[in-house]
Amino acid sequence: MEGKVDAAQVEEVINVAKSLNPTEIIVALAILVIGIILSKLAVKVIDKVLKKYKVVPAVTTMLMTIIRFILYMIVVMIAANSAGIPVTSFVAVFSVVGIAISLALQGILSNLAGGLIIMTVKTFEIGQFVEVDGYNGTVTDINMMYTRLLAPDGRIIFIPNSKTYTNRLINYSMNPQRRIELTVSASYDNTPEEVKKALMDAVSHVPQILSDPAPVFHLENYGDSAITYSLWAWVKGSDFLNAKYSLNEELYAAFNRNHVEMTYPHLRVHMENPTNA
Repeated sequence: MEGKVDAAQVEEVINVAKSLNPTEIIVALAILVIGIILSKLAVKVIDKVLKKYKVVPAVTTMLMTIIRFILYMIVVMIAANSAGIPVTSFVAVFSVVGIAISLALQGILSNLAGGLIIMTVKTFEIGQFVEVDGYNGTVTDINMMYTRLLAPDGRIIFIPNSKTYTNRLINYSMNPQRRIELTVSASYDNTPEEVKKALMDAVSHVPQILSDPAPVFHLENYGDSAITYSLWAWVKGSDFLNAKYSLNEELYAAFNRNHVEMTYPHLRVHMENPTNA
């Protein structure tokens, strides 16, 4: 009948109660009290750590509830075992609850793990310019759940830590220097020496460009209507964009000063007068 208590279960409870002795009960109660006190201390320490790393308050509350439940379950199981009470049922319930919690919080736990990895490995720090998951910007905040970037156009980008440590990450600020790479085309009418002189002239008008390592010039290839040259120049990471744009402007002016023709795709046709028969 529904709601009826099984006689075998009642008998098992009675037998367990009879088997208990005062000493075991006192020990179990002592373990229970001490365990609860230690659990509360552990919860306070964990709470302070989460607040230190600026975990979202709602997430902190949820995590603390879960941690408190787990600690109390462990204390109850230890106390029950010391009193001689079978803990098999406790273990089964605890396992089911643990699986349910882990599935429900899979994304949150993944972000928390990512936050710990980022703070431990230190692939980037606040103030550095990085590219993560296809987005780039200056790191303005790193907490246990997400990384915040300030994009060059002023957008604020929040990237979950699970993506930050699993996707490709480029740190543009870890090396104090960055290399500008530019490609220009010049006419076949100008010699490589003339073009390199014009490139050096442009470099000399950009003060952010470093002398060590020295700028490098290469003749890349011979095209149909022009020769392609490449220019490599090193600058401080913080000067990269300004120096690159300044160098682009100076290249045009330097080519004009040095009479180097900056070409574009075109077709040159030579006409000859036919000889009279």
